[in-house]
Amino acid sequence: MKNAIILAAGKSDRFAPFTYEKPKGLFRVKGEILIERQIEQLKESGIENIYIVIGYMKEKFFYLEQKYGVHLVVNNEFGKKGNLYSLYVVRQYLSNSFICCADHYFVTNPFIEENSDNRSYRAVSYQTGKFREFGVMCSDADAITDLTIGGKDSLAMVGHAYMNEGFSQIFRKLMESEINDFGVASMFWEEFYAKHMRQLTFYKKEFSPNAILEFDSIDDLRMFDSEFLLNVDSEIITNICETLKCNPYSISDISVINAGLTNVSFAFECNGEKYVYRHPGGTAGNLIDRQSELFAQLAAKKIGIDKSVIHMEIAGWKISHYVQNAQNCNFEKSNEQLTVAMKYLHRLHEVEPDESVKIFDNVAEGKKLMDIASATKGNLRKEFADLVEKVERLYSLVKADAKRLGYGLVLCHNDTYELNYLYDEKGEIYLIDWEYTGLNYAANDIGSILCRYDWSDEQIERYLKAFVGRTLTEDEHRYYIAFIPISAFYFFCWGLYKGSVGEDDGFFFLSSYRNLVRFIDFALKSYGEKE
Repeated sequence: MKNAIILAAGKSDRFAPFTYEKPKGLFRVKGEILIERQIEQLKESGIENIYIVIGYMKEKFFYLEQKYGVHLVVNNEFGKKGNLYSLYVVRQYLSNSFICCADHYFVTNPFIEENSDNRSYRAVSYQTGKFREFGVMCSDADAITDLTIGGKDSLAMVGHAYMNEGFSQIFRKLMESEINDFGVASMFWEEFYAKHMRQLTFYKKEFSPNAILEFDSIDDLRMFDSEFLLNVDSEIITNICETLKCNPYSISDISVINAGLTNVSFAFECNGEKYVYRHPGGTAGNLIDRQSELFAQLAAKKIGIDKSVIHMEIAGWKISHYVQNAQNCNFEKSNEQLTVAMKYLHRLHEVEPDESVKIFDNVAEGKKLMDIASATKGNLRKEFADLVEKVERLYSLVKADAKRLGYGLVLCHNDTYELNYLYDEKGEIYLIDWEYTGLNYAANDIGSILCRYDWSDEQIERYLKAFVGRTLTEDEHRYYIAFIPISAFYFFCWGLYKGSVGEDDGFFFLSSYRNLVRFIDFALKSYGEKE
């Protein structure tokens, strides 16, 4: 008896922003949900046992069990491993099995077929021009003899495959023996097959180029279904249309420009203008105070230090003008840019915050991140106990010093460094990314710049003078220098957190640690404390 396995665990980043809201397999195309159309085609061909491997936004597939009687199997490793691992988690069901992907569109039902010999096969079609799929070469007997990654003007693997019982047994045993070997779990299943072609025989089953559609981009989808954006059921599209007073047909050239821990952003065009949409999400969204961000973002627009924003909501999404030919400021090369950047901070610090703005405590927030990271990185509080104790002690001294010097809490950006300062083709500077805004000491906004680079004492003094506007007094110097390790502690902990969730921990991770170690004892000593 034949069955089917549908792979639906992946995230399909190329289809952002819509995959921020639902998996690609649940897109509505030509009036039908992709995976539902595929299930119905399988059932039409007599296939009743259908296993669907889910991972990304898995809960959105749950309804399929009740609606179609399919079997859902969870792959919780979808973000770290390839689709071979999805086959591995359902290996016990491999027999006479169709292997499908949830996002394929079969124009006609490919599962109703004559395969009297019960041969294992891979669907292929002739692709004109360059392609990214696996290219195939075949023998005179139609057996696949070789695979290439990509190709041009040749047969390529598209759509589904069929593994008979004999093929499945060998494939299953090979997976079980090798899945823990280096790099194997990260493979596409076709790569794993190619590795063992001498033991596994696939025959080609050729389809016409237009019979099986694998959409590579949103533009591909829109070419096939001109009403896709009308039927996609996307809050993102609704937000864009309501904000810009446009219709979905006006939206084009969608491309992801950032996919970070706290949000994802994409650029798009609408009626001849280019914009950026920021969608909240990622694994650290719960660490962001959106009320504080919203207040600061609107204030930044009002005082002219970030004119890009058009609209933002408390939910975290916002639409901004796309800054044409934007480049990051380079304070080391431009005194003018540095002067403007410091003026922007002073403007910000003069804004009167309302009750919605929360306190941003570097040490408390850093320890929170460290504790979360400890879930996968071991007991970090214990490992870095000496540094934590010193930072806590220094911060207590600094807060007392601030009171003596008459420094109160002000509205701060808390993430000021060169990458958050942009300038456009006209030379206008923008201070962007307001997610870490909160009440803090003004010195933290210069400390967060200084703590991320391995700069000399002379370079540091240049930034301090630019911020204060004159040579610092001894008391001021002690106070501002102390914020280098205080800021460094937070960004060091941020790097620990990023690494703990499988993200790049950032170029400033090591430099933040270096500056924490470099300045913590010096700062404590300047306050008369023992190291």
